[in-house]
Amino acid sequence: MPQKKRGKTPVEEAVARILNALDVPEKTEEIPLLQALGRVAAGDVCARVAQPPFDRSALDGYALRAADIAAAGPETPVTLPVSRYLCAGSDPGGPLAPGTAARIMTGAPVPAGADCVLRQEDTESDGQTVTFHAPVEARANVCFAGEDIAPGKCLVPAGTRLDEVSLGLLAGQGVQTVTVYAKPRAALMPTGDELCSPETPLRPGKIYDSNGPMLAARMLRLGAEPTLLAAGPDDPAALAGKLARLLAEYPLVITTGGVSVGDRDYLPQAAEEAGAKLLFYGIDAKPGTPALAAGKDGHVLLCLSGNPFASFATFELLARPALAKLQGADPAPVRVRAALANGFGKPSPLRRFVRATLMGGVVTLPKGGHFSGGIGALAGCNCLVDVPAGSRALNAGDEVEVILL
Repeated sequence: MPQKKRGKTPVEEAVARILNALDVPEKTEEIPLLQALGRVAAGDVCARVAQPPFDRSALDGYALRAADIAAAGPETPVTLPVSRYLCAGSDPGGPLAPGTAARIMTGAPVPAGADCVLRQEDTESDGQTVTFHAPVEARANVCFAGEDIAPGKCLVPAGTRLDEVSLGLLAGQGVQTVTVYAKPRAALMPTGDELCSPETPLRPGKIYDSNGPMLAARMLRLGAEPTLLAAGPDDPAALAGKLARLLAEYPLVITTGGVSVGDRDYLPQAAEEAGAKLLFYGIDAKPGTPALAAGKDGHVLLCLSGNPFASFATFELLARPALAKLQGADPAPVRVRAALANGFGKPSPLRRFVRATLMGGVVTLPKGGHFSGGIGALAGCNCLVDVPAGSRALNAGDEVEVILL
């Protein structure tokens, strides 16, 4: 079969074609709240009750009517009887009688009739009475019912990836279970006759597969359920058969290796023979320029470079948005601007994605190891620097755009 010609599809256009070819997720499940961390809400979750659910004290002190001590001053103290003691969890009882005060602790309900709380440090008390030496404004030191969250307020919109704060908000509403999108299933198949399994001693010309475990682990971190397969052979018919079977079962199938223009790079041919419709072949960026995607019946095949960093970078750029869509989440990556701590000496005629570490608003590039086949310099990195096409060498202090991993 003639070698397919590789194009230069912009990364954003490549992502759009992948997302358009994927079916929208439909399967949901209801799971216990503490199992929902990192999952994506399948519907809006709204507040059932106000937060706080009652007027409560913001500090330890005395609840009273502000009008009862309006005349209090250093020379004209006002003393009131202490009519009740309220701590967190107490029933506030009936309305507070005029001309009395309630001893109250932080978080305790403010009784009806009281309109303020004065902190205990500004009072004198013998336990039976309390003396005030200054007035206090109405509403002072009271957290009013619904001040934080009003009933009916949307706490977690559909498509939200649930984090610790989300779970705390829902727990505060008495929520025990939440409906989320099912974890997306994805198949991952490294390819190449040079790959051998870790239980096999290395023979001349062979290498252990790092792409499969690395990308499978990344899928797990991103909330997917990966199936890591044994390495596919450098055989177009065998690859086509495997791809056809995988595309019938999995919404996303990812391969690494065999996608460039070498004599044994059979993935473009195998994708076609598997009945998948080409979405693009080749992206306008480095590393991972040969990336290919094809669609079939709402499922997508994504073929990435076999070079470890190239496979990792293009996975982040192309596969991560696909996995997000399959979970019902926003597929757009998080991007920030930051200053370089050190330079990158290579000009970039083509758009380039460079591994880096972002900390405190400063981006540090690894010293050396900036080649697509290397994986060592990726250790500890938490972002990719997006270097536009036509850029000169970058210097320390230059502001760059960063994609968070």
